Amino acid sequence: MRSCAFFVFVLACVLFASCGQDKGSAQEGPAVTQPPAAKAEKPALPTPAPTPGKRRVLLVTESQFKTNANGQYTVPDKGAMLVLTPESQGGFTAERVEDEGSNVMHKAMQYGNEGILSIGGNAAALKMWNKDGNSWRSKTLWSPTFGGKQNRLRDFEQADFDGDGRMDLAIATHDQGVVAVVWRRGDAWVPEELDRTPDTFVHEIEVGDLDGNGKLEIYATPSQPNRLSGEAQGGRVMRYAWNGKTFDKSVVAEFATRHVKEILVADLDKDGRQELYASLEAEMLGAGEAATIKEPVEILRFDDKGGKLTGVKVATLPDRFCRFLTYGDLDGDGKQELVASAFSSGVWVMKRKDDGTWEPSNIDKESSGFEHAAFVADLENDGRPELYVADDGHGTIVRYEYANGAYVGTPINRRMVPSEAMVWNITMAEL
Repeated sequence: MRSCAFFVFVLACVLFASCGQDKGSAQEGPAVTQPPAAKAEKPALPTPAPTPGKRRVLLVTESQFKTNANGQYTVPDKGAMLVLTPESQGGFTAERVEDEGSNVMHKAMQYGNEGILSIGGNAAALKMWNKDGNSWRSKTLWSPTFGGKQNRLRDFEQADFDGDGRMDLAIATHDQGVVAVVWRRGDAWVPEELDRTPDTFVHEIEVGDLDGNGKLEIYATPSQPNRLSGEAQGGRVMRYAWNGKTFDKSVVAEFATRHVKEILVADLDKDGRQELYASLEAEMLGAGEAATIKEPVEILRFDDKGGKLTGVKVATLPDRFCRFLTYGDLDGDGKQELVASAFSSGVWVMKRKDDGTWEPSNIDKESSGFEHAAFVADLENDGRPELYVADDGHGTIVRYEYANGAYVGTPINRRMVPSEAMVWNITMAEL
């Protein structure tokens, strides 16, 4: 399976071809029925109830590939979104929404009651999706051209930066290193560039208030483009702090020979102040599949202390990279766990001990993926969140639930055969 994961890694580093029109198609998939895993017998924690008349669903975004003349999945196809809806008997129904205007859908997220926002490439496009009967239709809100070889909207988060009651968007892009805010002004979407650096990939955006001043900051991860040659590649974590009128830019951390692709802003220790967690990719010796790890993945934590972000190491993972961090109280003990889904070493759950150190536990050594997308959600509304992970090595979405002192993994959707598609993100919506 590691060889399959490496093939996905190579596939993801090739240049995606540009595609054309702005319309969507939906394909109904079969229901996937699995016996529900037994729950641990602990009191349920309070959780917001779903909106009346709505059901909680998972939005799984991916890129799809067609075979070349040699039968290898190397030809980019349409970007897509899977809508996975839980059913009363414990299974899920799957609906595939294809975006014929892109060859990758990087992320989809619910935007209030207006619809589902998506971002993708190549061409870059921010779209709003709505379902009309059995069909999904999209409207393009922003379609920029940045001028580089690649043209992607890579990640986004929504937040009300200026306090006008409307949710704005913070967006990361490839490959001109653009960090942008798209302001919601009435019915209009107004983009503003905050930063631009040629030949730079910005993979991740997070939003939070680490200094506790009541104003939001944007955090981003610009890095040098991926190269399979084995040469060292540097990266940074940037901070854009809203001052009431504009954003003040500063460097959180910079690494000359390693990338930071994944960051998370959350208050995991529940002290009333958020922290920034960053996954520092390994430094490699050699190139390609024969490369060995010189310095493994490190998970770092940054706290704002008097306006300066200070980092400490939380954990070390024996892997090339880890591009998803998420969190939640998965075992019902009232404490938040940090979840890291790494490239080929599996799914890791880290618990914070009383002395402030973290203890990592590998709950599934066989799960793998280039992105290895993960998300915590309480779809069942029982007060106990579940962990959902896209195991691209097996072409499966897996739900993990904590029961009797262990995590039980249940496949909920067999998407496609491995290498035919790659998942980029998972979020939750109410539809």
